[in-house]
Amino acid sequence: YIDASPSPFHTVATSVALLRSAGFTALRESDNWSTSLTPGGKYFYTRNGSSLIAFALPTNYTPQSSAFAIVGAHTDSPCLKVKPVSKRAAAGYVQLGVECYGGGLWYTWFDRDLTVAGRVFVRRGDAV
Repeated sequence: YIDASPSPFHTVATSVALLRSAGFTALRESDNWSTSLTPGGKYFYTRNGSSLIAFALPTNYTPQSSAFAIVGAHTDSPCLKVKPVSKRAAAGYVQLGVECYGGGLWYTWFDRDLTVAGRVFVRRGDAV
């Protein structure tokens, strides 16, 4: 799971695959759920590909009287993020400027291979 999830986007995609294989049904956040939810049902929805909410309803679920519990976690972790204006050149190389994100223990990174993970947005004319 950890190797398949180097970014929040990968983490959500990996988790969605696990949820689907466990019988969870995808919902759209913008839909009216009052006709979609059934007692004993297992559901999830995502936002922006980087957030995931999953829940299971008890078999005696009723919208008027059922209580629920929430457990939360986050998918981001300390990393180096590419700066919005990041193109640099030095010594004949094109470089990307990065910034630290999160409270990492950066000294532990000195013996790790660096990789790039996440999303790239490309602008072509007026389209992104």
